[in-house]
Amino acid sequence: MTPAHRLVLHVGADEITVDLDAANAPGLTGAVVSALPHATLAVHCQVAGAEFCVPVPFFHWHENRRVPVLGDVGYASFGNYLCFYYGEMAADDGPTNIVGRVASHHALLESVGRRLLEKGAARARLFAASGPASGEAGLASPADSHLASLSRALLKTMLTEPPADIVHLRSAPLPAMGNIAGRMQASVLLLSLAEVIMNARTLALNAPASIDSIALGLSYQLGRYARWLAMAGMPGIAHWLMTAHDTLRAGTPQLESLGRDLEEALVAIARLRFWVEAISPWHKLDADYRVSEPAWSSVSQHISESTE
Repeated sequence: MTPAHRLVLHVGADEITVDLDAANAPGLTGAVVSALPHATLAVHCQVAGAEFCVPVPFFHWHENRRVPVLGDVGYASFGNYLCFYYGEMAADDGPTNIVGRVASHHALLESVGRRLLEKGAARARLFAASGPASGEAGLASPADSHLASLSRALLKTMLTEPPADIVHLRSAPLPAMGNIAGRMQASVLLLSLAEVIMNARTLALNAPASIDSIALGLSYQLGRYARWLAMAGMPGIAHWLMTAHDTLRAGTPQLESLGRDLEEALVAIARLRFWVEAISPWHKLDADYRVSEPAWSSVSQHISESTE
């Protein structure tokens, strides 16, 4: 195992080493390595078992899929994050894309997972064992369409600081049931929005002759989600969705460009969803997350400094 195929995850003061499986997942391994170093968040999975997740700034399709076991590290192409499995998973969780393994130190892996479950999200950092690599995936290539430019700008905001929507969401009074309910609603809406975009991408790749109707249908759906997310307390992403809505309706996109541009959007929306879940874990209903530790302003500073 060469250093180039070894990943290190820092969560707070803890260090976890991952042996990447370049033999069985060469494309995915390459995408991970090219994204390093990367400052991010570690968030316990909200709807699965012994699993915590770390978002990454790239999109990659399925590779080396199987049911994960203790110590495996997977990649969720739907949400653009690495999954660290510190215990047995339920059969309903299904297969994932296995990118590597934590070969030892399973007790430390479990300790980190349980701490994230109990106390909420923590700042994290990914880097190669051989030292920092250059660049961050998803940001280097120039924008070649208006939609790609919009998506890349949104992702850059997610990478560098808590977005204005997150600041707003922490104190938003909507809906009437309270702020915690609003945060949960925002998370579910963003998850559903990602599915809509993923479906549009899949349809575009498999039914290229229908590209006009696919783009038109997606524009209508983005408009609906814009209204819903505005009501949930996220006016920024609502504005972004309406801009994307107008862009899709202004002209027929090229097939290759649309698929690539929607991948940019998927990464950005997945990162925003992680910010939402990081300030509102469903198992932990604190009255006011603005006084929680660690302060999210310090997370913002850490991420900003690491991406400059």
